[in-house]
Amino acid sequence: MRDLNICQIMGKEYQTMTNREKFAEQILDIACGGSKIAVNKATLEPIKCQALPCEDCLFCVLGKGCDRSEMKKWANSEYVEPPVDWSKVAVDTPILIRDSSFSEWGKRYFAKYDNGIVYAWSNGTTSWSGDRCTPWKLAKLPDKEQ
Repeated sequence: MRDLNICQIMGKEYQTMTNREKFAEQILDIACGGSKIAVNKATLEPIKCQALPCEDCLFCVLGKGCDRSEMKKWANSEYVEPPVDWSKVAVDTPILIRDSSFSEWGKRYFAKYDNGIVYAWSNGTTSWSGDRCTPWKLAKLPDKEQ
């Protein structure tokens, strides 16, 4: 079954969701703790307003201060996952792989990144237990819950 919130751009696969969906838990934690929400310009992640200088907040508009319309625009805009720099991923890091957006994600261990292609150790082995690796068309790091 194909994920409905997956899009492909130039052969790369991306999950689509709004910032509101992506950061729902953090937004609720901040708001339920009695604080206003800010978004750090550098990380594009929500943070307590009082923990961030105004000039570093995405919602701060020069001459206007905190602009709630900017907050709404950010919340409803599409979240863009930062791309993985595979050249910096450690060997034997758990990854998810598949060859098409129609197949299920499989679990493997990262082997190498060569000429824009992610390789995983074959059959679920690691560098300690295996000697062959397989190239994959689609790969991603698992979410914290996976």
